[in-house]
Amino acid sequence: MRFFLVACLAVAGLALPGAAGAHVAVTQPLLATVGSASAPDAFQISLTDSTGAKVTHVDPGQYTIMVHDYATFHNFHLTGPGVDQTTEVETASTATWVVTFTDGTYRFRCDAHPTSMLGSFTSGTVVAPPPVKKLVAQVGPKRTISVKTAAGARVKRLNAGKYKVTVKDLTKADNLHLIAAGVNRKTGVRFRGTTTWTVTFRIGTARYRSDAHRALRGSFAVVSAP
Repeated sequence: MRFFLVACLAVAGLALPGAAGAHVAVTQPLLATVGSASAPDAFQISLTDSTGAKVTHVDPGQYTIMVHDYATFHNFHLTGPGVDQTTEVETASTATWVVTFTDGTYRFRCDAHPTSMLGSFTSGTVVAPPPVKKLVAQVGPKRTISVKTAAGARVKRLNAGKYKVTVKDLTKADNLHLIAAGVNRKTGVRFRGTTTWTVTFRIGTARYRSDAHRALRGSFAVVSAP
């Protein structure tokens, strides 16, 4: 009875008289579900808030998660910074988890079917990865070859890092072959068209050329980012 009262008061954001611990600001319950009451072993997994909306982001803090695992060959496994909670794969069950979310990304899945039953959400401030910079590499028309920035300036010096390279091969007499530390990408000599490469340039020298006419070439320096 005391456990039930503690849980109810925790959801309401109150402390039980005489119980240790301070008031918790973030306490609205979340609902984790695997399968359903009408179809226990359905390939369904979800995490919703108290309104039934899918959880995509939460504020950092302590949360109560009510777990309804209806399945006998699925489970609910929640992981992330400071959290690793799971139900059993072969047993239907209900559970109540009290977890604390901090800044980061949290993921949930069925361990038996991790590629088809999964989801994720973020908590707090998540730093987005830097945008991938863009380059345009072109061979042709006629005997021309270049690597330019998205603004159209010929690349002579480049900061190390990840880049998306749009390759425009406009001739069937030459190809574009890009060579750098850890990079070796090329189009076919008889190929004509547009393709996209995602490459990571390391400090050093990057070179590009036509394999059909080696005199058709260029290079640029890859330096440390400031």
